[in-house]
Order: sequence, then C-alpha cells, then structure tokens
Amino acid sequence: MVIAYLILLFSMSCEVFAASLVTSTHGFTKLKPTVACILLYTFSYVSFGFALIHIDLGIAYATWGAVGIIVTTIVGYMYYKHRLTKVGYIALIAMIISTVSLNLFG
Repeated sequence: MVIAYLILLFSMSCEVFAASLVTSTHGFTKLKPTVACILLYTFSYVSFGFALIHIDLGIAYATWGAVGIIVTTIVGYMYYKHRLTKVGYIALIAMIISTVSLNLFG
C-alpha cells in the first residue's frame, strides 16, 4: 500500500509540473515546454493508473485532484505572483482538511 501512495505521489508531482508548464507553452506554440508538458501529463496519468491497483478510485482521484490544486496554487503564488483572497485561503485549508480526512477515514 505504501508503494501505491508513492506512485500516486509521483503522479501528482508530474501533474503539478505539467500544469505549471502550461503557461510557458504560450498556447502550445513553444516546442520544448509543450513536449515536456505532454510527457509529464502522460507520466501522470499512466502512474495514476498503476496507483489505482491498490487505492480506491474515489480516494485516489480526490487526493490527486486536491493536492494538484493546492500545490499548483502555491506555485502560481510563488512563481507567477498570483494572489489569493481570504476566501481562497479558506478554501485551500478546507481542501487540505477534507483530503486528509478522506485518506484517514474514507
């Protein structure tokens, strides 16, 4: 089961890097970031499929989606200087609490 969560972590990492690169592709007109983005999304989905062998779909997808949103928001804040409102911070905290709760008790 630990291996499955490590595979899921790899999947989430690839997804976050890919999502962060989408802006750099300039509408998929720049070759290098576009190829990197496509490869990272491919690795993300393939490894997600392997993680599903041992993790229930609902828990895996909720974790993958929530962690992707949270980390991508942090990357956007730090790298692209995107700002959040107070409601945005509250929403991220709620996502963290719900994702942890789902993994512990779901």
